[in-house]
Amino acid sequence: MKMLQAYKSKKYLTRMLMSVSVLMIAVLVFASLALQYNAERSSVRMQQDSSRKVMNQIQYNVSYMTEALNNLAVSLFMDPNISPLFTLPSYDEMTVIRSMNSLKQAYLSSSFLHSILVYNGYDDQVYPVGQLSLNKPDAAMADGLVSLLKREEKLPRMKLLPMNFSGNAEKIDFFSIVLYQNFGAVRSGRESALVVNIKPEWLYDNLQSVNVFDDPARSGLYMLDASGDVIMSGGGAAMADMKRLDEALARRAYAGMASFGSFTGKLGGSTKQLVTYMSMKDTDWKIVSVQPYSVVTGSIREMRATSVVVIAVVLLLGVLLTFLIAHKLYRPIERMFSQIGIKPGEAQGSDAGARQDDEFSTVATVYSSMLEKLHWASSEQDKQKRIVRNYHLRTLVANSPSLSREEFQDNIALNGLDIDPAGPYRLVVVKVDGFAEYERSTTPGQRALHTFAVGNIAEEIMRPGPYRCEIADMRGDHVAMLVSPAGEGADTETLTRLLRRVQEVVGSYYRLSLSLTVSGSCDSHVGITERYGEAIRLSRYKLLFGHRAILTPEAVGERTRKTEYDAPAEAEKKLVESIRANRPEDSANAADAIVQGLASCHFDHIVHGILHLVDLLKSAVRDLNRNRLVSLPIDLSSLSKEALEKETMEEVRELIGAAIREIHDKLSRTDADKNAALTDAIKEMIEINYKDSNLSLQGIAAMLHLTPAYVGRIFKTSEFVSVGEYMNEVRLRHAQAYLETKGFSIKEVMELVGYVNESTFFKLFKKTFGVTPKEYRLKKVLE
Repeated sequence: MKMLQAYKSKKYLTRMLMSVSVLMIAVLVFASLALQYNAERSSVRMQQDSSRKVMNQIQYNVSYMTEALNNLAVSLFMDPNISPLFTLPSYDEMTVIRSMNSLKQAYLSSSFLHSILVYNGYDDQVYPVGQLSLNKPDAAMADGLVSLLKREEKLPRMKLLPMNFSGNAEKIDFFSIVLYQNFGAVRSGRESALVVNIKPEWLYDNLQSVNVFDDPARSGLYMLDASGDVIMSGGGAAMADMKRLDEALARRAYAGMASFGSFTGKLGGSTKQLVTYMSMKDTDWKIVSVQPYSVVTGSIREMRATSVVVIAVVLLLGVLLTFLIAHKLYRPIERMFSQIGIKPGEAQGSDAGARQDDEFSTVATVYSSMLEKLHWASSEQDKQKRIVRNYHLRTLVANSPSLSREEFQDNIALNGLDIDPAGPYRLVVVKVDGFAEYERSTTPGQRALHTFAVGNIAEEIMRPGPYRCEIADMRGDHVAMLVSPAGEGADTETLTRLLRRVQEVVGSYYRLSLSLTVSGSCDSHVGITERYGEAIRLSRYKLLFGHRAILTPEAVGERTRKTEYDAPAEAEKKLVESIRANRPEDSANAADAIVQGLASCHFDHIVHGILHLVDLLKSAVRDLNRNRLVSLPIDLSSLSKEALEKETMEEVRELIGAAIREIHDKLSRTDADKNAALTDAIKEMIEINYKDSNLSLQGIAAMLHLTPAYVGRIFKTSEFVSVGEYMNEVRLRHAQAYLETKGFSIKEVMELVGYVNESTFFKLFKKTFGVTPKEYRLKKVLE
């Protein structure tokens, strides 16, 4: 009991024992099965080879016998002493007697002949000798044989044919060789034939002599004809199901199998059989060998029992050997546990009820717990170091004048800052383009990761070159990079090239677009804060240079010192006039000119100019609404705020352009609505007053309190016809209706639709409808 408990606690030892034992069992079983499988296949192949030799011998015997009979039949057919039986009439008795004696001598010369029969087709006479003679038991079979010879379709010539006239399904009466007078396939009139019959015993004895199976009582050798019927059997038990055997052979023949082959199956019974078959060359017969599969593989079963005993002995010895080796291998593990101070099988850690798979799981649990605590302590320590380090860097960047020279050097040494204490120094402000969207789409943890990544990438890129750098997170929309030279070639061009490389690497790995601003240089740490302020001011000019820009004092140039700004009065005037006149292209060009004029200005003037441009747009819209009955539905109240939120002038230009397009779209839509209303009013006035002969463009304009030229232009623009043309169209349409439905005279119709001059009415009507009013009415009456 104690030993069992000890093994339960030593799970790794138990696993070793079980693994090796299972592996040995698997190897032995696999090897045994493979050996038995190969032996079984070899046994089956040997049996197949043996059956092939037997069947080849049978085929040779049958072929030899067929050839001998064919030779005999031909010699008899050609024998001049016998040939008269084929043609002479029966009343020539002496000739018949001589021929019958010759035929009888031929029969007696061979012991395997059953009988010989000559059929005289001219006289319909039969001349049999042997067992078909009148005084023999098989004499009645001659009539059956003659009936076959009289059929229109001839029997196969010169082939061994099985004949069964007695009705015994298990035995053939004799085999026949048939020779006709003519070579045609169909019997022609009075045609004679010679039939040589042999006893079936010679073939039966042949089959019996080769039926040397291990279990003859349950095995058999069979000869089947083309239809699958058994011609003769070489002994053995009856087939379980001859129909199943015939179907199996037919399937293989249909599939185009070789003339020799074998297969296994139960063939309708309960015992698995091995079937070997061969198709004979000169006939349609098949030789089939059937044996119980268990008989063929009987020796394999004996080998299988022997292998089971051998496997059991080897396995027992293997387990004992495994037990000894496993104990020896387990000793170092026991010593390790004693040194750790734990017992195998004990749960470790906070979960005392946790299941331990084996001893190594226990060690892994202890190790994982210690490693987790160590990592946590190390992570906390690193986090504290980063916080303290970033605090000192921020203090250095934002308030460097407050540090003495000694404090500055101590700060570098204490925090391991990778900068030169002797200077000089430059500040680089790093900003993420599109910061508002970036802040909305990321978490604080992701932003901290990006800051850490930018610092590492910058350090890796700068270190091989002439610069050293440190990153300070300024807790805003940017980080500050403190750069100090560390060798020759530390000029602005080299720094710009390295910073461009930083942009590319960060963009490819993190899909971030960065803009960087480089300050001027300072020789002492005291000037670091001043250079930081300079970099912040220069970074605002990203508005001009766009995303992914690297801004330097040289690139910004004179803009920082330009304190005056002259507004482009001509462009502003053109912008306002273009909006009032609804000329979108001119408005857009004027706005672009104003924006382009800001490119060389101080940042404050740029902001002022953008806000002034927005105010111009708002003022133009107010002026338009002041002179309109219906105000334009445009809200520009937030345009100033949106313009100030943009990071580049291109974005500002797109914003202003969109606002201008919206203004002109609303103007065009409003004018179109007004013109449509005016056109509808003109149409309605014409429809109501078309009978008035004084109706004209001037009268309509007077009613609308508009000038005739304006009314005519608006109507023609909308309808593509003049007011007068539309008026004539309405009058003529009504005249057409009157002529079709009313009985008024032509003159009355003319006056009803507002015409005074008859010739004018007739000319316009004919121009429109192709006929005069009188002809039109007559045409409609006839229709």
